[in-house]
Amino acid sequence: MNFAIRQGRLYDPGIGKTIQKDLFLANGKLLYDEREMPAGPVQTIDAANYFLTPGLIDYHTHYFYQGSENGVNADASSFCMGITTAVDGGTAGAGNFELFHNTIMIHSSVRLLSYLLVASGGQSNDRYPENLDPRYFDEEKILKLFQRYPQELVGLKTRISKNIIPSPEMARASLKRTVEIAEKAHTRVIVHVTDCTLSLDELAALLRPGDVICHIYQNRGEHTCLDKEGKVLPGLWEAKKRGILFDASNGRSNFDLETAQKAIAQGFLPDIISSDNNQSSWFLPPLYSLPRILSKYREFGMSWETIIDCATRNPSRIIGQPDLGSLQEASPADLVIWKRKQKDVEYMDINGNHLQGHEVLIPQMTFKEGQCVYCQADFL
Repeated sequence: MNFAIRQGRLYDPGIGKTIQKDLFLANGKLLYDEREMPAGPVQTIDAANYFLTPGLIDYHTHYFYQGSENGVNADASSFCMGITTAVDGGTAGAGNFELFHNTIMIHSSVRLLSYLLVASGGQSNDRYPENLDPRYFDEEKILKLFQRYPQELVGLKTRISKNIIPSPEMARASLKRTVEIAEKAHTRVIVHVTDCTLSLDELAALLRPGDVICHIYQNRGEHTCLDKEGKVLPGLWEAKKRGILFDASNGRSNFDLETAQKAIAQGFLPDIISSDNNQSSWFLPPLYSLPRILSKYREFGMSWETIIDCATRNPSRIIGQPDLGSLQEASPADLVIWKRKQKDVEYMDINGNHLQGHEVLIPQMTFKEGQCVYCQADFL
């Protein structure tokens, strides 16, 4: 089935413009000239008063369903939320990545990529954390996996938290070793910094341009993105200038409303907004879903266009597939039709902070490669 989507307001992150016009989906690609539509049945969709974007890219999820206590079902978590591409946030390590790849990734309808956790055992459960002692990093196997799966593996993940690696000396050694291996693998490093063992400006100084700090607005422990006066750390501003990237990566335990408000008010915006979707908060407060998370950033003063960039254009470039963050002619037909609904909603975090919201983004239809993979029950 091909589709003619009429009179929608299209935001194309690839060029940073919003236009109102007809759009056509045929043979898995986007078209703007109706005369190029192939012969055959066409379903027409009236998208007047709706907002169209590329399919969302959730840059941090946990989709190793039943292979990790924290994993959730990839397809059930994605299409109904406008997500057509997702990146697992390092649930698997070198010891179990191929199990994840062969049982989950290749069978998922959502386009699924992954970080590789530098600790071989991955994040299997919530009772005890992975071992990040660099003596146990399996460099040889890590490098082989990046060679074998160059399209699927998009980063090397580590977690520098006190409950995982409490010694600052060990944390420095572990992070430096992770960066060394990533350099050999020709990939980026993604660092989880909730309740960080090191100050975030010190940690950022150990990273390279293109590496990613996730959970940047967390507020656990003594090291956050803010100093004692509530100002963004100078070292983080310097890191942004050097090309270090920052992922809001909400999660249940990795986000603080007040920290985010203060940092964003100073202009310290995220490069990526992802969900960190996992078993502890799947469709439930305080996480809910990626569209609900994106809607929250309107209350921080960010424009819809900038917010959408953080979940489309920016991550598409980071994963090396910029076409996925664009609505240009002949781009993959990953598309979402949205309703922007005026509605009072309450946002919260686990620290007891609350924020009143007034507008939410609600997916009406999701298309992946030109096929309808989700439709709100009352939309058509």
